[in-house]
Amino acid sequence: MFEPGTVIAGYRVERLLGSGGMGAVFLARHPELPRYDALKVLKDSAGLTDNNFRRRFLREAEVAATLDHPNIVTVFNRGRATVPSASRSGQSDLLWIAMQYVPGTDCARELNAIGRFTPPRVAHIVSQVARGIDHANRRGLTHRDVKPGNILLAEVDEDSTVDEQRVLLTDFGVAKISDETEALTSVGTVLATLSYASPEQLMGRTLDGRSDQYSLAASTFHLLTGRVPFDDRDTGAVIGAHLKEPVPRASELVPGLPPAVDAVISRAMAKTPEERFANCREFAEALTVSVRPAQPPSVSDAEAVTVRGLSPRPVSRNHPVPMPATRRPGPPPAPGRPAYRGPSPAPPGGEATRRAAPRPNPNRQRQERPTPSRPATGADPAVWQHPPSGPHRQTNDHLRAAGSGPMDRPRAVRRSRARRCPPAVRAGRIRTACPWCWPGSRRCC
Repeated sequence: MFEPGTVIAGYRVERLLGSGGMGAVFLARHPELPRYDALKVLKDSAGLTDNNFRRRFLREAEVAATLDHPNIVTVFNRGRATVPSASRSGQSDLLWIAMQYVPGTDCARELNAIGRFTPPRVAHIVSQVARGIDHANRRGLTHRDVKPGNILLAEVDEDSTVDEQRVLLTDFGVAKISDETEALTSVGTVLATLSYASPEQLMGRTLDGRSDQYSLAASTFHLLTGRVPFDDRDTGAVIGAHLKEPVPRASELVPGLPPAVDAVISRAMAKTPEERFANCREFAEALTVSVRPAQPPSVSDAEAVTVRGLSPRPVSRNHPVPMPATRRPGPPPAPGRPAYRGPSPAPPGGEATRRAAPRPNPNRQRQERPTPSRPATGADPAVWQHPPSGPHRQTNDHLRAAGSGPMDRPRAVRRSRARRCPPAVRAGRIRTACPWCWPGSRRCC
């Protein structure tokens, strides 16, 4: 349309970025600032001779210029210009919009290159576009032409991945005007627009943000499967499918796609706006959840916990898990009696006898070794407990009073100790040297 170097309203055209049914987009150098903008120029057949159309175009561009959102391409300026032409007068009028230039590509071109997007990437793209649509809808502006060709994908820098790619929605301010004047000269352009149009839009009813939601869901289907929901070369058949036919199942076209995605897209593409999500954000959130892989089941408070030795039954974190019953401790010992600690395994053979009678050390001072006392009633008689030592130790009289004393010791232990006593002690000449006698005892061992 315009060769590089052509000046339009002060913008110097550098190269063509793309073209569509309404016009062409050029990369143009700003007349005053050191930057490049995307300059969209409307075609002569887009109703430029209609003064009402021109007024609506300028008004919509002004509204679009008020949108300030990271997921919407910013509109910098708009106007009317006169450029040289091959017409009889040598000049022609045109309408133009200067927008933010986003280096990268759009979803339509990316689809042609890769066939279809991965589900996580689609969820990322839809989430960002949904934010932009809801932002515009809250300000009373409906896009009316949400499709992959109007979804821009910014270039990914070295520190980012495609899952962090910035996504922007473009053509705000042009979409509504193009919808009102869509006599559309190209059959391909008609089908491209109708593939994502909502039923109420096709019937000429009042539109709101839920119409853009329908178009976004149709674009989502295309990004996931690589084909539009209702693919037919006949315009009437496409319109009839949007009005009456159910949405195809994307999971039947994409192996491994969770069936939950079908329910989300089907709701967003419901025939009546009341059956859809309240806004595009809710649709994007439901889509993000549906494309996630199934997670393994986790143990919750209400789930059953099985303990070895117990029958499984539901328990809660707020209630302790019952444990196997253990042996109850016996009654507390009487005052002055040693506590019974329970049975201990006896060493093999005669190890108990040898350990019970250590050799006396003549170099040590006089030691008083306690004599094993009889355990409490009901305890194992094979287990013996030494009485306490020190200033509160039991004497022989106390042991006799308690029913225990040297006369009650096992014979094997007495013989072993008697053999180890010095002869002088056994003869009674040295009484205090015997380490086995209790104070007050009348005989040795």
